[in-house]
Parts: sequence; structure tokens; C-alpha cells
Amino acid sequence: MFYAQPEFTVWKQYDPSTCFRRLATWKRLACSGFRVNLLTRPLSDVLILASGSPRRAEILSGAGFQLEVVPSGVDEKKIFTADMDLRLAVEHLALSKAKSVSVSRLNRYVLGADTIVVLDHRVLGKPESSGQATAMLNALSDRNHEVITGVAVIDPMGDSQTISVRTLVNMRRLALDEIANYVASGSPYDKAGGYGIQDRSFAPVTSYDDCYLNVVGLPMCATVELLQGSGLFRSDMLSTNFCGGHKGLEGSETVVGE
Repeated sequence: MFYAQPEFTVWKQYDPSTCFRRLATWKRLACSGFRVNLLTRPLSDVLILASGSPRRAEILSGAGFQLEVVPSGVDEKKIFTADMDLRLAVEHLALSKAKSVSVSRLNRYVLGADTIVVLDHRVLGKPESSGQATAMLNALSDRNHEVITGVAVIDPMGDSQTISVRTLVNMRRLALDEIANYVASGSPYDKAGGYGIQDRSFAPVTSYDDCYLNVVGLPMCATVELLQGSGLFRSDMLSTNFCGGHKGLEGSETVVGE
């Protein structure tokens, strides 16, 4: 009588920090009657983006990644609590998004991200109504605020890494009619804080420190390092090439328009 031997397919990655741990896992599986197939690369070169953000997709595509966009459907409102460290919170939310998608995309790289705007220790998410959008923009007008983006990557083995980036943003004074016109355009509704730094006709930001793409929604300076650390290596990529205005120095500042 012949019995079908169960299979377990894993991706072989030459990472000194995880090599022995993974070999031990594979050995246990083999001793348990599993046939272990070691792959020298992921089943696909396509990066799974667990986000419906068109800006994140545009940034990653522009960097040369082949993408499959699979929005996560994670309820962002249930993640944040009053006593949470916000950087850890956005990393947790980014990882929750990636995990929710990775269960249906095995042996693949999955990237999740989340961006929040913080004003006076209060988190501003995406406005759900014209009233919310107007209130957010009025509150941000002529003020400084923080933008924090969390990024998470799950590799083909199921291991995960997270990172977060903080940018201080200076908003110009916004006239009431400008706010009304911008809200009427529909632009605020898919953006944390109700604005886009890249919206040139509105041009709400006067200056920011460090990372421009972090404010857009995906800090490539950190994202590329995270992907490389997870084993998705691109020799033609240097993280410092991506983020306009990102100098990598504490307190560095870029003035918009200069």
C-alpha cells in the first residue's frame, strides 16, 4: 500500500540571521513525514500590495516593481486607542493589512502600509464627509503636524518585518474658499488628514523635514531597506534615490518650491 507523502514548500533564503532557525524548522517537518521542497526564489517576482492606495501603487511601479494590488479590507478605526504608541500602532496596522492578504497569497512577498496625520496628539484619518474634511483642513491650516507611515513586509516564509517613518510638516494658511473648493473637488476623501502634499493646484505644504514620499503615503527610503532585509534584493535600487528631500539627517528640512 502506498501513501501520498504530504508536501511543504518553502523558499530558501541565504540570510545568516535566520538560516539555522529555518533549517531546524525544515528538518522537523521532514522528520514528521513531510516532503520539503526548497525553492531558490519565491514562486513569483510580483510584489503583492495589500492596499488600495493609487499613490502607493504608483510609487512602487515607478520604482520598477511588478505589482498585484489586493486591498486588505482591514478596519483601520479599530486599531488605534488613546494609550497606544502611534508609531507602533501604524506598524501594527500595516502588518494587519499584510497578514490579511498573505493568507491567500502563499510563498509571495506581501507589503502593507498605513499613514496617519497627527495634530496635537490627535490622529486624523481619512475624512468621511465634507464636514470632516473641512474641519480637518481648518485645524491644520497654518500649523505644524506629524505624518507617520508604517510599512510591513511578509516574506515567502511567512516571516515579517515592520518599520515606521515620521515627517514633520508645516502647513500654510488656507483660505476658507480654498478649503471649500478643495473639499468640493473630492480630493480629501482618500487621504489621511484630508490633503495631498502632491496636489500642486492646492499646494498646502510650505516645508517638511526628511521624507517627502512618507507624506505621500510610502517612504521608499525605508521600504526598499525593508524589502531587501526580507530577501527581495534589487541591486539597482538604492533607498536614498527615491525620497525627494530626504537627507537622512535629524532636523533636516526642505522648503517646498526651493
